[in-house]
Amino acid sequence: MLEIASQMILCLLLAALLGFIMGYLFGKNTCAKDDCGHEETQEHSTHKVTSGVAPAQTSKTNASHSNTKHSMATTKETSVAKEASKGSEPVLLSGPRGGKKDNLTRIKGIGIKIDETLNNMGIYHFDQIASWTEEHALWVDSQTAFPGRVQREKWVEQAKHLASGKETEFSKRVDKGEIASSKKA
Repeated sequence: MLEIASQMILCLLLAALLGFIMGYLFGKNTCAKDDCGHEETQEHSTHKVTSGVAPAQTSKTNASHSNTKHSMATTKETSVAKEASKGSEPVLLSGPRGGKKDNLTRIKGIGIKIDETLNNMGIYHFDQIASWTEEHALWVDSQTAFPGRVQREKWVEQAKHLASGKETEFSKRVDKGEIASSKKA
């Protein structure tokens, strides 16, 4: 009995070792191909550049690097703030006209969550979306969790079709219940 247990333990250790080696090799291969998803930061490039420089010059370079790092972070925050402030607010309603809202999930790219978000902002009807300018689309993008979606999914064009009483292929599928993201729970 002891002999079988020792063989099992030996096999488990060999399997673990083999798994570790294979994981290491596959991981190393993957990192070599896509650089592990890490962008080369200025810190890495600073070390490359300053490797042949005297220590006094290196400390000066590192000090300027920390200032650059701070300014890069500030620039990134500023660009995010500018992006959020882009656009102008479209016509928003306090509630749906006649107490009945359009099913905005009939527009490709608008699921139940985004429909709810749009309703909370005051957007209930296809004609509201159809009248959006690029500035309005930018504003809506800044208010939702998926920037760029209005243009990418062509909400305005789809809304124009639906507001005029026409159907799109996607809206037909929603009406048939074929689109899971448009079904209310």
